[in-house]
Amino acid sequence: MYLVGGPVRDLFLGRPLRDVDVVMESDALDFARRLSETLGVPARVHERFGTATLAMPGGGRLDLARSRRESYERPGALPRVEPAPIEEDLGRRDFTINAMALELAPGTRLLDPFGGKADLEKRVVRMLHSGSPRDDPTRAFRAARYANRLGFRIETGTRKWIADASGRGVFGAVSGDRLRRELRLLFSEENRAGAVRLLRRLGLDREIDPALPREASILQCLRRAERIAGRHPGKTSWLLYLLTWTAGLESADLERLSRRLSLAGQEARTLRAWPDVLRALRSEGRSATPSGILARGLCGDEMAAAAATLTSAAAARLDRALSVLETRLAIAGRDLLAAGVPAGPSIGQALEATLSARQDGKISRRQELAYALAAARREAS
Repeated sequence: MYLVGGPVRDLFLGRPLRDVDVVMESDALDFARRLSETLGVPARVHERFGTATLAMPGGGRLDLARSRRESYERPGALPRVEPAPIEEDLGRRDFTINAMALELAPGTRLLDPFGGKADLEKRVVRMLHSGSPRDDPTRAFRAARYANRLGFRIETGTRKWIADASGRGVFGAVSGDRLRRELRLLFSEENRAGAVRLLRRLGLDREIDPALPREASILQCLRRAERIAGRHPGKTSWLLYLLTWTAGLESADLERLSRRLSLAGQEARTLRAWPDVLRALRSEGRSATPSGILARGLCGDEMAAAAATLTSAAAARLDRALSVLETRLAIAGRDLLAAGVPAGPSIGQALEATLSARQDGKISRRQELAYALAAARREAS
C-alpha cells in the first residue's frame, strides 16, 4: 500500500494535506468497500478504472486505486487500464513531482523513479516523457496550474513537448467537457492572472480559442476581479474570470467559445449575453443605482467582471450592488396587512420600493416598515 502523487509532493513541500491518494497492488475496490463500511462513510466506486473515493469526515477525500498501466487509442481519449506493478503505475503519471510513492505497508521506502524529489528542490514542473501531452493533452493545462500554484517554472523540455503536441493538432481532440473542467480548476485557485500568463506562454490560450485577447490590460483586470471576489465571498464562481478574460469579444466569438467549452444552461446564456450586458452597463453611466443594476437580474459573476473591466466610477456602483446582492427585507406582506394596508397590488409594489431603498442605502433595516407603509399609501392614493 502506497501514498502516491500529490500528497507525497505536498509532504515534501510542507503543504497541508486535504485529499489523500492511496494505491494498492491488490483489489482496491474490495478494500474501499470494507473501509467504507468500517468508517461509516460513503464510497463512490469507478469499476472501469478500479478506483474508489471515500468522503471523509471534515470534508476531506480518500482516493483508493489499484496500481495500473494505461494505453490510449488516440490523443485526448480516455485511457484503457489494466493491473500493473506500482513502478508502472508511477510511469503513467503526469509530472515527476507527482510520480513518487511512499510505502505505507509493510515498509516506509520512497519510490522516486523519475527524480521528482530533485525536481521539487529545483522547483520545476517536468513531464515524464515526450509523448505525455499527446497521450493526454489536458496535462499541458495541469502543468500551468501546478506551476502557478507552487510558484515553479515549467521545464524547457516539457514546454517543447507541449509545443510539439500543439503543432500536431492534438488539442482539438480534447472534449469540451474536459477542457472546461481544466479551466474551472485553473480559475478556482489563486493568482488567475498568473495562470492566464502561463497559458499564453505555452500557446494554450490559442487552443481554447484564437480570439482570446492577449493585451496586458487583461491581466490587470483579472487581478482586479480576484480582489473584488475576495471582498464578496460566495457570490462569484470560476465564470467570473472567463467573463473578465473575454471582455471585449463579440457575440460570435463568445458563441464559438461557448460551444468549444460545451457550456450549458445558465453558464452558456451568461457568456453569450456578455457583450450586451457590458454595453448596457456602459450606457447607463452615472445614472445607474445598485437597485437598478440588480433589477437587471445580473448574477454575481457578471457584476464582478463588469466592475473589473469598466471605469472606476462604474466599478464602485457595481461593487455596491454586489454588496447588497443578497439583501432581504425583514418585513413581509403580512406586516403591512397587520398595519391596516388593504390587500391588493399596492402591497407588492410597496415591498419592491422598500427593497430598492434598502439596496440603494436610503433606509436601514429598522426603517423598512415605516417606508413600506408610506409607499403603500402613495400607491393607494
